Amino acid sequence: MPYFIKKKYPVVTVVALIFLISVKSLSAETVEGITTYYIRFDLKSSRNRISDSRLTMIPAQKDFRAANFSYVPVSGFIQALPQDNTHTLENRAKKNAFIQLLEKKGLKSINTRDSDTIISYEGCVQIPVALHIFPYNDEQHGYPYNARVLFSPISFPDQWEPLYRKFKYNEILDNFFLFFK
Repeated sequence: MPYFIKKKYPVVTVVALIFLISVKSLSAETVEGITTYYIRFDLKSSRNRISDSRLTMIPAQKDFRAANFSYVPVSGFIQALPQDNTHTLENRAKKNAFIQLLEKKGLKSINTRDSDTIISYEGCVQIPVALHIFPYNDEQHGYPYNARVLFSPISFPDQWEPLYRKFKYNEILDNFFLFFK
């Protein structure tokens, strides 16, 4: 090996390592993406019969929107066939877990017009969800699952501006009291 390559080899190695680390950190940022979502489950009933249900997920980008996150365990069952796709099973399990979680721990609101009633459950979740799907159960014809979700009950996005003002007010007040400590 020529002398100038031996002399420059440590410098080239360090530069290559720095390049690889920076490329890895850039790719990690793009993979992670949005981690906090506002979720809402609407259950519509007409003349005392459930007529429609809808689960909605909207990206939530600011931390003040849900300050009281806690892990909540959820378990349930998915009716499925043994040959169903794993990705489909995971999506259905997450959807069922979110619906169960919202019904148990979410903020509840009721709107009534004429003979139609819409019950809404609201909250915020952080992704990824710790999900474990157990093997197929022949007796119940499906898959039991356990999920652990980081959840916070929170109001609809139209309430986020007042929540932001409240957050800022509390932050200023806390900083003021820290000044005297």
